[in-house]
Amino acid sequence: MKLTKDNYYSNEANRHYMSVSQFKNFTPAFGGCEARALAEVNGEYEQESSTAFDEGHYLHAWNEGILEEFKTSNPHLFSSQGKTKGQLKANFKHCNKMIEVLENDPLVMEALAGQKEVIMTSKLFGIDWKIMIDSYQPEIRVFTDLKAIKEMDGKWWNKEAQVYENFLDHYGYIIQMSVYAEVERLATGRGYEKWCVPHMVIVTKQDPPDHEIIAFDFDTIVQHLQIVSNHIERVKAVKTGKEKPNRCEKCEYCRQTKKIQRVKHFSEFSLY
Repeated sequence: MKLTKDNYYSNEANRHYMSVSQFKNFTPAFGGCEARALAEVNGEYEQESSTAFDEGHYLHAWNEGILEEFKTSNPHLFSSQGKTKGQLKANFKHCNKMIEVLENDPLVMEALAGQKEVIMTSKLFGIDWKIMIDSYQPEIRVFTDLKAIKEMDGKWWNKEAQVYENFLDHYGYIIQMSVYAEVERLATGRGYEKWCVPHMVIVTKQDPPDHEIIAFDFDTIVQHLQIVSNHIERVKAVKTGKEKPNRCEKCEYCRQTKKIQRVKHFSEFSLY
């Protein structure tokens, strides 16, 4: 299957290819639910588009240089009533503040230079993967992913591991950068461990926004590709129907389709 920007996120593409987001959706360690992930791949369930999803697309449209087209194609970004009718909604006005912060930082603009929204595919762990790189500079072997998040400070609880994590571990961003590095290396035919250096540009939704540029070393890529390797056989077995998916009983899909199988003892309910 040949991937384009038009079909990259389609059900057909998701059935044919593994992606980092799909891998995380199948993996409880990254907040995934096997039952929901399989239903999504099979076209039986679709999560509603969230405000955060639209804000991310707004930021990426700016990075790609098509923000005005994006706004024209998405009238729901604008208020439709009252004194603010025809104006950008408040959260997207704040996205403009985030963009201004990035535009005013020369090192950020350096990191975000290059080719935009570059699609690549390669076979990894015995299956086909797809990636879309936000900003790609092959001549200096650097690529950059752009992320808008609520905040960078703080700690996030991983219930399965029973530990607190930073945002990079909790949201699987290091996994993403490692897989992107390996798929790009394989797709371009470079030798073993001759990766591009992965970077992330992070901008927060705080007022005023905070921002950072984060780089990842090659040892980290090796370690996190091993983490993917540790989980991928289970993911493949569930996606292909060889194993029955487990339900988390907490996500939107599980709540919608829940049928109680047994009565729980009160001691099964824990704070974390």
